[in-house]
Amino acid sequence: MNQWREQLLWWAAERRLRLDRPYIIAVTGSVGKTSTKQAIGAILRAAFPRMVRVGFGNLNTYLGVPLAILGFRLDFHEQRVTWQWPFVIIRALWRGVFGRLPKFLVLELGADKPKDIEELTRHIKPDLAVITAIGPAHLINYRDEEEIAKEKGKLLLALRPGGKAILNQYDKFTPMLKNLTKEKIVYFSSPMASLAATIAREVGIQLEVPAAQLELSLKASDLPSHRLNHKRINGWEVLDDTYNANPLSMRAAFEELGKMPGRRVAILGDMKELGETERELHRQTGQLARQVAKLVIGVGELAKAYQADHCFPDSTSAAKRVLAYLQEGDSILVKGSRAMKMEKIVEALEKK
Repeated sequence: MNQWREQLLWWAAERRLRLDRPYIIAVTGSVGKTSTKQAIGAILRAAFPRMVRVGFGNLNTYLGVPLAILGFRLDFHEQRVTWQWPFVIIRALWRGVFGRLPKFLVLELGADKPKDIEELTRHIKPDLAVITAIGPAHLINYRDEEEIAKEKGKLLLALRPGGKAILNQYDKFTPMLKNLTKEKIVYFSSPMASLAATIAREVGIQLEVPAAQLELSLKASDLPSHRLNHKRINGWEVLDDTYNANPLSMRAAFEELGKMPGRRVAILGDMKELGETERELHRQTGQLARQVAKLVIGVGELAKAYQADHCFPDSTSAAKRVLAYLQEGDSILVKGSRAMKMEKIVEALEKK
């Protein structure tokens, strides 16, 4: 069933790609993919009204990308699609035959395991390839970070002739990545917390969007929900970054927390799928957290390695008791892997 479903979806998506030939911007990396995709979309939508499609939410897998191409708005984390699949496939086939793609497509490509990017790029040949940064995400499925970098780098191998690549100047794997393509490479440098805006600005420059319009578009754009979202809640400044977590995205969140006023508090859940080095990576992340936060609170079994001031077994118990450790005027980061459901803690702060 799954194989037939994917084949039908890709048949519809590839048919439209072949007939309409949109300009494809593909984004991958270990951190900031969705935020970067959204920021690029904000710039292009302002510069080219009604000519841009941005892949919805987290549709970045072999099943999700054809849905993103065809304009579906499904979030597999928030909604369970079961009996609805026949109707989704019928709509996809209809769009594949009678629909039309816009001039620009902005897509996010994920790589949870080896060959994910390779399989996606059998169907997609980007005009502009973006690699945000490489770090220890999904290490449970990879030997090491270098293997992750090689997988992400397959996006560069798929570039169309005359295409461009945008790479992180200070990423340690960039010297290896740049040798994977003969197309033009543009480099960017940015603090982790400003990654999305910096890359989106560079994409705008490459597509000759006027500088003034670039800045206005970035100011007006919103970050995806639960990704470095600043919220003012009951006398606290809350940084809601609960969507997911790995060591690289934790570092970006700490950079942002370090800019915030008052006493800083980091409420950190487990980081999942890190393989054999998971406890060491949690220990290192805990050290970084204490450099910016006065109070560190851990949530989960692996979070014990943060050596936090307080620790809870799960987000449900943390949500009930964490208020006792907070003070008015605190700046609070809440972050952890998706499986930890750290948004429960943000909801508890809101309901105080």
